[in-house]
Amino acid sequence: MNVNISPNLTFQYWGQPFVATGKYYDYKFISEPIASSYRDRFITYNSNQIAFDTDHYNIDENADGKTDYTLGKNDFNVKQFLSNLVIRWEYSPGSTLFLVWSQTRSYNSDTGQMDFFNNIGDLFNKGLNSPHNVFLIKFSYRFGLK
Repeated sequence: MNVNISPNLTFQYWGQPFVATGKYYDYKFISEPIASSYRDRFITYNSNQIAFDTDHYNIDENADGKTDYTLGKNDFNVKQFLSNLVIRWEYSPGSTLFLVWSQTRSYNSDTGQMDFFNNIGDLFNKGLNSPHNVFLIKFSYRFGLK
């Protein structure tokens, strides 16, 4: 958004919300990597082969009752809001003063649930998230030669 108060004074604002979610399910293992049909290349773990334990999955590929390996829980929910506010004042021809405020808000969780309005609300919840603010001042002066 740009607002020109006068040719010498302008306000510019830019803001961008970002929400991304990923939830993994139906874990599989490769059985026939070069099978002609894509669906024949994988076998989905059944309930005897995979079990969730707090924050990871225990895999028992041969179903002998012993864990062969574990996988971490990789579900994610990433939320960000980036914004910039710039005030430009040309106080003399060719000489300008810039005031800049930049803010970043970021919050991550492992829920894997997409709920847009709650996710955006989490970005502005002071208890969950503290913003990162940057303030800048740029001053330029044009020296004229006569």
